[in-house]
Amino acid sequence: MSAPLEAIAVSRRYASRAIVDDVTLSLVPGEITALLGGSGAGKSTLLRLLAGLEPVDAGEVRLAGRVLSAPGRTVPPEQRRIGLIFQDFALFPHLTAARNVGFGLKHLPRKQAAATTDRWLSLLGLSGRAGAYPHELSGGEQQRVAIARALAPEPAAILMDEPFSGLDPALSGSVREAALSAVRAAGIPALMVTHDPAEALESADRIAILSQGRLLQSGSAEEVYRRPASLAAAGALGAVNVFRRASLPPSWQAAFSATGDLAGFRPEGVHLDAASPARFSVTSRRLTGPLVRLTLEGHGLKVNALAAPGAAPHAGAETGVSLDPALTFTFASGET
Repeated sequence: MSAPLEAIAVSRRYASRAIVDDVTLSLVPGEITALLGGSGAGKSTLLRLLAGLEPVDAGEVRLAGRVLSAPGRTVPPEQRRIGLIFQDFALFPHLTAARNVGFGLKHLPRKQAAATTDRWLSLLGLSGRAGAYPHELSGGEQQRVAIARALAPEPAAILMDEPFSGLDPALSGSVREAALSAVRAAGIPALMVTHDPAEALESADRIAILSQGRLLQSGSAEEVYRRPASLAAAGALGAVNVFRRASLPPSWQAAFSATGDLAGFRPEGVHLDAASPARFSVTSRRLTGPLVRLTLEGHGLKVNALAAPGAAPHAGAETGVSLDPALTFTFASGET
């Protein structure tokens, strides 16, 4: 059975600056953890620490109880049995798809290596492209070859750095689903670095939010989205309306079960409710795709909301508004 890959209070400094600062994170076998954060948050550096591509300045990296990294000691990447997938795919241009997938199987007898290669190509829908070279493959096919190559040697864990960000948006959804299904089926710990909160929520079982090198929160995707530990964690996963709790209409107060001076709620948690005594005017209506983004003004507040096109009133209309308690949260003043 696979074991967790763990970072235990790891830090990495460049000169006097902490790029990764006292991060503890456990990657669970059979689940995908999205490591989410903006540019400069330390995401790729943390991945490199887990992979052994950089040393830790403090803390430890462990796999199945074995210490892989500690200050002054770094097990080389090739001895960690950790698969790596990067944004640029890094396929060998002179090798076919099949030979790319089989590159890490040279320790196996030839027939076994060929059977393993064929199995992974089939799992990722690439059986008909086995003889194609990378320049003959689409971006989505190249990414699936990269996933198959990383999984074929049966690694103990897999680390992916922005693996789908270079794909055409029309392809990324289907490629991501096929690739991540194969990763989950491998039953090993998996980390996916991303800057996209929508990708993290759609793709991952667990989410870890990193900001300025520090871990703000980690947990199941639903837990982190619905019960953020701070306003910064809430904002990392999407837009949030934030107000002083005392400034909210009295009819909204029941939506907030916890104490705190600051009230936050998601735009999709704002419901158009004709029966609500909290009345707002629609000052802006913008189609964003499947939903309409509304700007509502009333009670001295400007609130962002999302609604289905058929239910969204036009600009200038008045509507009652209520809140979904499942998408509201409170924090103490000054908490970030």
